[in-house]
Amino acid sequence: MRCPLLGMAALAALATGCGMPAWFGAAGLPPEIAKDVPYAILLEALRSGQPPLEASAAETFMEADRPPPLEFVEALTDAPDARVRTTALALAGLTRRPTLAPMFQRRADDASPAVRLAAAFGQAMTGNPSQAVALRDALGSPDVTLRRTATWLLGLMGNPTAIGMLRLKLDDPDAIVALRAAEALHRLGSKEGIEQVRTLTEHERHQVRYYATRLLGRLGATADIPRLERLCQSRYLDVKFASIASLAQLGDLKRINLLLEVLDQRDAEARILAVRELGETAYTPAIGRLEKLLKSRSVQERTAAAEAIIRIRSAQTSWRSRVLADQPVIPTVPAPSPIIPGTGVPSSPPSPVAPPSRPPPPPAPRLPRL
Repeated sequence: MRCPLLGMAALAALATGCGMPAWFGAAGLPPEIAKDVPYAILLEALRSGQPPLEASAAETFMEADRPPPLEFVEALTDAPDARVRTTALALAGLTRRPTLAPMFQRRADDASPAVRLAAAFGQAMTGNPSQAVALRDALGSPDVTLRRTATWLLGLMGNPTAIGMLRLKLDDPDAIVALRAAEALHRLGSKEGIEQVRTLTEHERHQVRYYATRLLGRLGATADIPRLERLCQSRYLDVKFASIASLAQLGDLKRINLLLEVLDQRDAEARILAVRELGETAYTPAIGRLEKLLKSRSVQERTAAAEAIIRIRSAQTSWRSRVLADQPVIPTVPAPSPIIPGTGVPSSPPSPVAPPSRPPPPPAPRLPRL
């Protein structure tokens, strides 16, 4: 991820911790919003013009307690990068706002098939459930990108009528599609797919091992701790750090000090990897360490730290018990998730899922340095 550095005045403000960076005022943020530095940094990422930052921030807002201003999201649906447009449309769809229907309709003719799919998702979520058929059909597409996108969006849609279709994708020839199917099934309340996730932690492709290792912490159980302990020995830092974060999610904090210590290392790439995985853990004692990185001169590091803090402090931090589409990003009158045409299931809203109560933060482990 690359992004030009902020102006010297903003850098000075960040370095000293005095006042707010200059761009806070330029963004037109009210003082009560600007005081929340991680939130403000993510808002700036949404308007940075840097596709990796924009997409990553939008994905973080999907799981945050506090939504971004709607105009920030709407602006991203016209971004030059197709991944950013896809993510922004999905985030907008989760609001279930019927007033956004014209925006989704306009993007239905986008040059990118993935963007068109996200536009169909948005239309289905905001009052046109017949559009959900596009997601069903995309599951059988020869285009692996469309299969991956459709699997992800069906999980976000929050309707259990999709479980049968997603179950079939657990055996997709593309491992990422299989992993996204397991993730989507879990969002819909099904425990299917965990065996595929376990198997794919040993996949020959490094990217697949990383994603599966990360997902195992979200979906797994204490019986997976020995497997994750073995993965901690990986020569790839991202797999190693993901296994430590997954162990923490499953209640094993023996190695979490390693991630915290990396935050003080000189290797910026390693620091960012550690920050991202700490964001997965819901480990509240890490917030104080992460806040120091909000003053970093690296916009990538600042954004990663802000994302991690937003994820950790979420009142719905237990990812394993969340169904995002049942809890709109912007509070509205609860609406039923669109029925997927062709499933033969009567139209009835899914049972609302109450957010879990936030457990008290675990005490910081007093362990020898690793």
